[in-house]
Amino acid sequence: MKFRALNLVLAIATLFALASPSLAQSYPTRAITLIVPFAPGGPADVLGRLIGQRMGEDLGQQVIIDNRPGANTIIGAQFVAKARPDGYTLLLAIDGTLVMNQFLYSKLSYDPLKDFEPVALVAYIPSVFEANNNVPVKTVQDVINLAKAKPGELNVGVSTPTSQVIASLFNQMAGVNITQVPYKGGTTQITGLLAGDIQLGMESANVALPLWRDGKIKILGLSGGQRLSIAPEIPTIGETLPGFDLGIWQSVVVPAGTPREIVTRLHTSLAKVMAAKEVRDRLLAAGIEPTISKSPEEFGAFIRSQAGTREKVIKAVGMKLD
Repeated sequence: MKFRALNLVLAIATLFALASPSLAQSYPTRAITLIVPFAPGGPADVLGRLIGQRMGEDLGQQVIIDNRPGANTIIGAQFVAKARPDGYTLLLAIDGTLVMNQFLYSKLSYDPLKDFEPVALVAYIPSVFEANNNVPVKTVQDVINLAKAKPGELNVGVSTPTSQVIASLFNQMAGVNITQVPYKGGTTQITGLLAGDIQLGMESANVALPLWRDGKIKILGLSGGQRLSIAPEIPTIGETLPGFDLGIWQSVVVPAGTPREIVTRLHTSLAKVMAAKEVRDRLLAAGIEPTISKSPEEFGAFIRSQAGTREKVIKAVGMKLD
């Protein structure tokens, strides 16, 4: 009797093993949901909707965008972490989701390294260091000089945890004390900058670039390690402060345990989408720098390296959000 039960278990296991490749090959057979952990209208939403539309065309199934904003992307992330690992629930995750939240919060409702399978790095959305036109600065070095000449008199608007980390790192590396002024969103921060309520700001490139092109604000530098292809004349902060590199990146992940064949299929689809000229042109026009990791494994290694780098930065500036 025991042998019969054992044989039955082995037979069932064999059937599942034989079936899983065919299931992966037939994927997808129904609509896919892409969780965007931000409100509609922002750069992540723009990116998610464009990716979703094009992936749907490539995969032959609709990709539904589900906006679940809140708690620095934690609400959306924990939803995906608990979803079935079948390839039908994806997460558009930023650096904060997969790297910084674990160091910013004492308790996190998901494990960024254990609860997700990396699929692909898809875009950079750098923050820009901006200034009101009436502030007598043109470069990052000018800001440093002015902050040292008038300690405690300059302020900088911040509207996200990432921008707070960027501003804190700037103070530390430049040896200055620029006061952070918190805002609830990029729109209100930009309004404050234009009105002169704040002198400086840290804002995403897609929001700041149109105002800069219209001559309404100054852009002094980029937070990431490379210049933008659509605005190569803007230097990086790191060109003045060597080693400064806190670019914001966007990616796609799925729940841990998702079959490798499905992860590979999703990566292949994303690579095709991000290589399309129309997609690249639309993203670049929105201030989003498209990219694609060579493989899920390469992206996984990137996440781990970023975790090590940003942990040092967050601990150095002593920042916590709870």
